[in-house]
Amino acid sequence: MSSSEVSAQEHGVSVYLPKLTVLVPPMSMRVPDLGGHIPLLGVEEEEVPMVVRVPDLRVLVPLAEIEEETSAQDHGVLVPVPQPQTPAAEATAPTPRARRWRLEMLLNARTAPTVVDLTAKRTCPVSDGSSGSSGDSPRVWRKSLSHGVVSVIGKRRTMEDAVVVAAPLAVAPAAGEGEEKGGNGNEGDEGGWVPEMFAVYDGHGSAEVSETCRERLHVVLAEEVARLQLGNGGGEDGGARWKEAMLASFARVDGEVTAFQIAEAANKKPDPDAPSTEGSTAVVVVVEPRRIVVANCGDSRAVLCRGARPVPLSTDHKPDRPDELARIESAGGLVLNWHGPRVQGVLATSRSIGDFSLKPSVSGEPEVTVTERTPNDEFIVLASDGLWDVLTNDEVINVARNCLCGRAAMNLPDDVHGKTASDAAALLVEFARRKGSRDNISVVVVELRRLLWRKKQQPQAAAAGGQNGGT
Repeated sequence: MSSSEVSAQEHGVSVYLPKLTVLVPPMSMRVPDLGGHIPLLGVEEEEVPMVVRVPDLRVLVPLAEIEEETSAQDHGVLVPVPQPQTPAAEATAPTPRARRWRLEMLLNARTAPTVVDLTAKRTCPVSDGSSGSSGDSPRVWRKSLSHGVVSVIGKRRTMEDAVVVAAPLAVAPAAGEGEEKGGNGNEGDEGGWVPEMFAVYDGHGSAEVSETCRERLHVVLAEEVARLQLGNGGGEDGGARWKEAMLASFARVDGEVTAFQIAEAANKKPDPDAPSTEGSTAVVVVVEPRRIVVANCGDSRAVLCRGARPVPLSTDHKPDRPDELARIESAGGLVLNWHGPRVQGVLATSRSIGDFSLKPSVSGEPEVTVTERTPNDEFIVLASDGLWDVLTNDEVINVARNCLCGRAAMNLPDDVHGKTASDAAALLVEFARRKGSRDNISVVVVELRRLLWRKKQQPQAAAAGGQNGGT
């Protein structure tokens, strides 16, 4: 290149270069379920078209879940490209697609694994000595075995979820009550251990309210528990007092947040009446010697696994829920459909802590449920809507149970590395991400009973074993 050409390029002057012609035969690719051929390249010269046949991938993974493996999604077309097959002798580790297929098989499994309880002595009921040995005697159960917490930002720009684990709940003894029995909190009768609290808060507008709930709600609840003498569970008549404690705790925290928001709005200029949509949903689970107490305000959720089946411990507060819709309209509010039903066309949940500008249409009062514990209770899952928007109760219980009993780690050693509550929470978060959740995802798994998976024996083997045992 001459010096004049170089100088022209440096000053932005167009330099005409010889035109290069590249002859590429037309190609087309057959894509499963997208219909026909998609032309990729074309030239003027006539050539014999070349067709690349792609194996049907529907049996491996849904098409929407391979978006991380191709850049074609940037152009609006998802084109799965098969990897070259590796000889059996050289294949040492499963491909990412094979791992996803195994995860899908685990999620969609319909048969419950055979589970053996490894903690029969620790989960057996303990008599309180008040009713003898009658079958109707009240039962007292041990504390939870373990818990796991995973909270991720997901595809959001900010993290607005918050999680609290207070196990045990720091309850000061009531006046004249003295120290509780069994001071280590692990053994003994009903007074042997104090309740445990687990909570998930899902903020909206900002993380300010969810962080306030994380700092204050368990403190306020401990004060109410001490006031109502629920430090050891409350005995047989503790259910009503637990409801009172939960309602009072939520009302106090909601009042503190609302007062702060009103004072802050008064200082804002030039529009102090601008609506504030800063708030947080809350689901709080308390495990005590006799019961599982759940207070829910919003669209977070808690589910109990009892005998391999899901038992909902809370109900989502959605604006289009019939009773919630009637309550909102009776309070003078409206439910408008703007990307889904919303209170005043703004908030997608009908109850939350904060959101003072939407009150009383948006209520801060929780719904409280009290569930008696049974020997079949296995674990509890509580999470923000980042999980529940993409997974059903059955799917969540199925995935967590397969992980806790060890089946997932045995069948998927490259993806699941253990069978603890933390492993189960992490696996649920990963499934939610694979299913397309775009929200913050926070999951807490509380293990109440230790499980072990055993493969079912073949009929012939079982029969042979019975004959050998009888000879």
